[in-house]
Amino acid sequence: MDLTEAERSAVRSVSRKDAVLAVLRAGIIDGRLGPGARLDQNEIAQSLGVSRMPVREALKQLETEGLVVVYPYRGVEVARLDPEAITELFGIRIALERLAVSRAAANLTAPHLKAMQAILKKMDRSVTLGGVDDPWMRQNREFHTIINEASDWPRLVETIDQFRSNVERYVRYYLRTRGREQSQLEHWQLYEACAKRDPAAAATIIEQHLQNTADALIEAIRAGEAAPAPRAGEAAPASKPPAATD
Repeated sequence: MDLTEAERSAVRSVSRKDAVLAVLRAGIIDGRLGPGARLDQNEIAQSLGVSRMPVREALKQLETEGLVVVYPYRGVEVARLDPEAITELFGIRIALERLAVSRAAANLTAPHLKAMQAILKKMDRSVTLGGVDDPWMRQNREFHTIINEASDWPRLVETIDQFRSNVERYVRYYLRTRGREQSQLEHWQLYEACAKRDPAAAATIIEQHLQNTADALIEAIRAGEAAPAPRAGEAAPASKPPAATD
């Protein structure tokens, strides 16, 4: 296929934009760019070795996803979440994920269920690890992704992922390794409901699962429990949190 120079330039620009978007999104989700952090376009462009254009486009996409806020005359900051926003986001997530798991319960195959079980066993072993490279959080996402993708509705999965990204950074920031035992129990209950092909039970469990996480986040924020995530190898704080993290 023959492309004009303008078309080639556009393709290169999109590639750079996607690369910048991936770096910034990862930094926000894993907490390196915390709530309220200022994002300077010139600094980002210089750091990543790109022009301002792909940085501006990436920030525009992150604004659409609710991960950053653009303030006139002030610049761009990583978005903060308050209890009201968490209530709204999780209310939407509950509706979406109830739908996803209801559809998935009939579609999950034996290999799906085997993979889910294997992930849960890994999560049992990593439930208290924490650290910068938190395996439990990664495995948690993998577990839910199998269920959501089995809904066979790609747009539904994409929307759920967007809402997950927005709140996952807060789960990491406020709750870390605390309260995971109850959440892990709910994961196993969800697995059992899926294995029994029981969409009603699975939908009920995912609703309670997400509501528990929302309640825990709201309580933590209101109690002012924000603290830097522990460095690799450090133990999580000993204080008792609200149950559930997801």
